[in-house]
Amino acid sequence: MKKILWIALTALWVNCSSPALAGDAIATSAAQSLPILVYHQIATEGDDSHFGPVNGPISISLSKFETQLRYLSDHGFTTLSMDEVVSFLKGKTFPEKIVAIHFDDGLKSALKAVPVLNRYGFKATFWIIAGKGIGWPHMDWDEIEALARNPNFDIFSHTMTHPWKDDETLPDWIEGRTPGMGTEQVRWELTESRRVLEQKLQRPIPYLAWPAGKYNDKLIRLAQEAGYQALVTIDRGLNHPGDDPLRIRRSMVDGSCDHAAFVGILTNEPPAACYYGTHTN
Repeated sequence: MKKILWIALTALWVNCSSPALAGDAIATSAAQSLPILVYHQIATEGDDSHFGPVNGPISISLSKFETQLRYLSDHGFTTLSMDEVVSFLKGKTFPEKIVAIHFDDGLKSALKAVPVLNRYGFKATFWIIAGKGIGWPHMDWDEIEALARNPNFDIFSHTMTHPWKDDETLPDWIEGRTPGMGTEQVRWELTESRRVLEQKLQRPIPYLAWPAGKYNDKLIRLAQEAGYQALVTIDRGLNHPGDDPLRIRRSMVDGSCDHAAFVGILTNEPPAACYYGTHTN
């Protein structure tokens, strides 16, 4: 009995006192993190200048996008669907290197990304503006429905009209700063976009992306009342198990970010030169 006790105490001492072993344990528990990459316009030379230069604050060239996805593939990243993102936050175990790829606004140009995503077998989530975001420069319903038929792609809500201009965002509406807009108009943006998408796609729509990443606590409560179970932001940073599914972090990727900046986003060390949105309290 004394010998067994001595062995157990010795093992405990080794585990607690060895810097290498203790460090490894800490590293293992802290290593799992999830970057979510947000794209908007996927552009090629000669494209319409509706969204500015090919490599600008809301646009990235197809060639640069391809390079980034090749990097993810070459370095063994596994892409997650939104259901898997939520499961990760709840503690489900995934491979060591994980990432999620998102496309905001449902722009028609994002369809250029589809062959690249398919080439690598990557999953992706498309956030659709269900009212004003149908028809050029956004996708048509038949294009959205075709995306939804791909088992690797998600379609979820980005509201009905995507209010984003200064003094006209959803936080402005709910705080009474935009004439004629208030809680009822916010509620319609949230509930109607979910209803339209569910009707069109014949599937549940439990997730919402905030227009321009603008939100506050009042909006979160309204989104929950509207039936959303998780909400994505453009608050920069990585996600970890136990994080709040109502404040999921995502990092914008644009054409002004060089390759080092892209790699930095994956490790939460992006340079200040890249553009990122923040939420409104």
